[in-house]
Amino acid sequence: MQSKSFHLIEANMCLLAGSTPTKSIKERLPGSRKRLFYNSSIKIFEEYLSIENLESYSYTIEVATHTAINFQIHNPQTHLLYHIDGRKAVRYGQCQSREEYLFPPQHGVFLYVPETIINVYFEPGNYHIQGFTLPVDLIEFGELAEFGFLTEIIATNRLKPRQYKASIGFIASQHTRRILRDLTIELGNKPLIPKIRILRKIEDLLYLCKDKLLIAGRQLYDPDLIVQQARLLISKCIAESDDLVRIKNIAYALNIQPAYLSYLHKERFGITIMKYRNQELLKKAKARLHQNRSIKMSTIECGFKNESSFCNFFKKQTGLTPSGYLLATTIPEE
Repeated sequence: MQSKSFHLIEANMCLLAGSTPTKSIKERLPGSRKRLFYNSSIKIFEEYLSIENLESYSYTIEVATHTAINFQIHNPQTHLLYHIDGRKAVRYGQCQSREEYLFPPQHGVFLYVPETIINVYFEPGNYHIQGFTLPVDLIEFGELAEFGFLTEIIATNRLKPRQYKASIGFIASQHTRRILRDLTIELGNKPLIPKIRILRKIEDLLYLCKDKLLIAGRQLYDPDLIVQQARLLISKCIAESDDLVRIKNIAYALNIQPAYLSYLHKERFGITIMKYRNQELLKKAKARLHQNRSIKMSTIECGFKNESSFCNFFKKQTGLTPSGYLLATTIPEE
């Protein structure tokens, strides 16, 4: 199961007949494959895609007994891993070190490792892990400010012996799941993706765990930065998602209590963060009404459960019903 930078050590495992490396049907990419490996205690379905110096991999794993698999890392590199599904956490660690780390479901991690072997331990059950191998030079180019923190951590760990690792975890919300899904789709559909497009996707993920990066980089935990992060995250979620943005989810993504986030926002901007969310949501509602001229579609796209809730929200913010607003703002055709 060779790849450019890592491979699964396949000791005592069988390759299912017919699961040979294949080209993508859509793009005929030579670096794509789907394979199934198994033995008496574990079954691993691998989907792998390599495009230029980027690698995307997905493992759906079915475990019957307590077992471990080993990955051999060919050279120092950075991985972005996401534990998509599974009832229990996965344990992992390096052969050279006794230190182990937990990788819970619905969590992600940025992992920097040297040339080494990683042991991954599974309890009985089903798991789904999505990953990306990101070349170190892709991060060191400094095209995005957020990479400065991760670059600093990598540089610090390079000075240590071979038993080194820098791991920055983040809680995977609906937004991180969407970003990872979009990144996987882009890698699969467009073989020559400009590097900056990949960087922007990773930037979004770094942004969601930026407070941890700040702590790891020994930067100040600045209240103003927290509030700015919250506002940017609210705006991005409203613009890019059809789900109703909830302040508690924004607060949890930033590892802060909702009440404290509201307090910081009012101190900084003079209005509650809920009022700011409503202002941004109203902008989207007005735009959707003009585009769709349909209250039903606007209700769905703004994340409301029913038209009644959408109309109540709209009237409370503007004093007009959605239909009244359309009437008042539409120029009649001659």
